[in-house]
Amino acid sequence: MRKYAFFAVFALACIVSTSCSNDDEKDDPVVVNPAPKEQWSETYKGNDYTVPQLPDIYVNYWEYCYDAKENANLTLRISGAFPKCRYFSFSTYDETGKVINGMSDYSIEPDAGCVNPFVVTSDATNTYTVYLVPAKITKEQLAKIPSKNIITIAGNITKACIIIRQYLGIDEYGGVDMPAIRAFDLNTMKEVPAPKRIPSNVWVSVKEDSFKPLWSDSETDLPFMLAPGGSFYPNSATNYLFCRTAVEKDQVLTYSLIPAPYPKRVEDYASAPCRYWSMCYGTQYDTRSYYSMYDAQCNVPDGVKATFVVCLKQNPKLAEIEKAVSDAKAKGQYIFLTVWDSERPSYFGADKPIGNTITTMYRNILPNKDWEHSMTHMTAVEYGDPVHYSMQDPENMQADLKLKEYGPRAKKVTTQEFLDSMK
Repeated sequence: MRKYAFFAVFALACIVSTSCSNDDEKDDPVVVNPAPKEQWSETYKGNDYTVPQLPDIYVNYWEYCYDAKENANLTLRISGAFPKCRYFSFSTYDETGKVINGMSDYSIEPDAGCVNPFVVTSDATNTYTVYLVPAKITKEQLAKIPSKNIITIAGNITKACIIIRQYLGIDEYGGVDMPAIRAFDLNTMKEVPAPKRIPSNVWVSVKEDSFKPLWSDSETDLPFMLAPGGSFYPNSATNYLFCRTAVEKDQVLTYSLIPAPYPKRVEDYASAPCRYWSMCYGTQYDTRSYYSMYDAQCNVPDGVKATFVVCLKQNPKLAEIEKAVSDAKAKGQYIFLTVWDSERPSYFGADKPIGNTITTMYRNILPNKDWEHSMTHMTAVEYGDPVHYSMQDPENMQADLKLKEYGPRAKKVTTQEFLDSMK
């Protein structure tokens, strides 16, 4: 790591609106930058199967990466508006993909005259200003920043990466324009051209030969475990329970849990056990997510158990499985079937199917650490051989033992055993 600090400034200033304003905009711009959509990457969509590392299907990403070494004395100001979506955030990463810092929607102080629509319900155009500053910033320099929203970057990095996330936006961009990036000299605060976006490591694909089977893939009784952090550009505001296994043609995978209650209105965001939950199913072959469902789709009442079922499209008794699940739903059971096509083309090409080794990700965004059943109370495992690792401390590393009914445990049975159990 070279001795260069990353200096960047976020500021979301007001767009045309009579409801609120940003004093920063009183300064006439002295530099013309590219249009905002040209400054950011194209939209990376979780549902287009190009984003690796098992993303949620219902999230859109945008990234801006620049050379922090060459622009070590710059601050960045990013001007835009709160999007209309379930959740959004800014996250910053170093050149390895390790998260440095960030800010989730609810914690952002809105501009004067605005409200934060993730705290108070509002259909108006609301804007905000966030600043990202280096840890070594002086008090004098900090005093020049006209905002309460300060994100501090610690350590030296050479390539700075900023990612915007939006979950369940009303459209591709959450009903707002992409934010505009402006750059200023940290010492003089005079505007200079914004750094040119350079390629990042965010979307580097896994190699075609990187898949390796695990002994636990063939086990029929498997725990869900808390995923560790990593260098894969994670969302620091999200926790994940995961389970990896291989499902054969004559098998059915099932697990049950009481999902974390999610908020039904903005005013409940702060006290909810989590902001959002989803079940995503991805292949270990190319680490893409191909099937998913989220909380509002499932519509499970708070405190009620739900059952999730996975089988292959190639299962010879698929029609009987589908009917059994449909009949159970008709009787009022909350049960959800995912039919996995093991012959579906993978990201690597039509001649390379996704296979039958599936990783299930149960995702909680902004899990409330004060909630007694929060997955944040678990101890994370290590990748490589997670099931074996979880045996070191199963009471804290296996979800069904730590979280009781709020934690799932996967079981694989024969198709006939499943059908018999549904009678």
